[in-house]
Amino acid sequence: MKVRRIESPEEFEALAPVWNDVARAGGCASPFLSHDWFACCWRAAARARRPLLLLVEDAAGPVALVPLARWAARLRGLPVRVLGTLDAPDTPFVDWPVAGSPEPVAEAVMAHLVARRDWDLLILEKMPVDSPIVKALESGMPGGARCQRAATLRSPYLDVSGTWEDFWSQTSQRFKKTFRSVRNRLEKAGRVAVEEHRSLGVDGGPFAEALEVSLRSWKGPRRLAMANMPGMPEFFRSLTERASARGWLRLWVLRLDGRAVATEYQLEADGRVHALRADFDASLPEDLSPGAYLSGHIVRALFDREGIHEYDMGPGDNEYKSRWATGAHETVRLRLFHPGIYGKSLFAMETRAVPALRRLGRGLRAS
Repeated sequence: MKVRRIESPEEFEALAPVWNDVARAGGCASPFLSHDWFACCWRAAARARRPLLLLVEDAAGPVALVPLARWAARLRGLPVRVLGTLDAPDTPFVDWPVAGSPEPVAEAVMAHLVARRDWDLLILEKMPVDSPIVKALESGMPGGARCQRAATLRSPYLDVSGTWEDFWSQTSQRFKKTFRSVRNRLEKAGRVAVEEHRSLGVDGGPFAEALEVSLRSWKGPRRLAMANMPGMPEFFRSLTERASARGWLRLWVLRLDGRAVATEYQLEADGRVHALRADFDASLPEDLSPGAYLSGHIVRALFDREGIHEYDMGPGDNEYKSRWATGAHETVRLRLFHPGIYGKSLFAMETRAVPALRRLGRGLRAS
């Protein structure tokens, strides 16, 4: 197998038909493994991060695509040249579209990277724990590269394949009381209406309202909102256009007396609904809980929707999501260290020196 590097946006865009063929052959139906998704990530990459794609080919043609980015960082105060996953902050999971066996692909990619001297640390974020690529990478690295599983992240989901009545009957009395209280308080505050939009323009309309709600949320002042987080306005504009064309887009808007006060931005495909961004107007009285009202409305609607079996509520196993969830998906972060002297030193620091210092610190505190 050979590996070819794609580093210009023009070359990346031209690969859309090839990408679709590989994804189809590998059974990769998720929007988050599509060319459209990574095209949005490519355009929104921060200036300090330079996207690149590794195209893996065998004698018959392309068999895998590995979307990455390069940037400079520091690890324990030391300068590090990082290769990492090309993604967006709201990416629920990342994997490599592969047609065929993953082991030869993982071996070819790592052999290509090990032969280069322009990186020290490879960080693969949000890889599904059961990904064949994860298993292939953890089973052994060519050329002496070292692999470390650095973190595991849970993402709650709700099974909506049954009926709302069955789900509701199994919830606690406390849950039911909280749900009804949220609904009653908001409906007493004014006229409540919920909209679902499946095709949007990005100039004005509900999309612009969603950006405004994100600015009025707690994320706005921290520059974490859709409207002001670096790269995110461009990302969501591009994603909205592409997702509308593909039939993936679902934007829910909750209005109070005609004003948008809560939104949820979703992608739907293959029987799964993925919540990417949920925002509510933080200027409203805290006890009105428009975000909780909208979540409850969405859950009820999805139970009644034919062809939907799962509602993924996004990464982060917080208390609110756990109230609704029936299970959780897990993703991992892999860190792979270059087999050069510097990479080996970083690996030893992370796997030996740092744990030893932590044990020493715990011992000193205990004594």
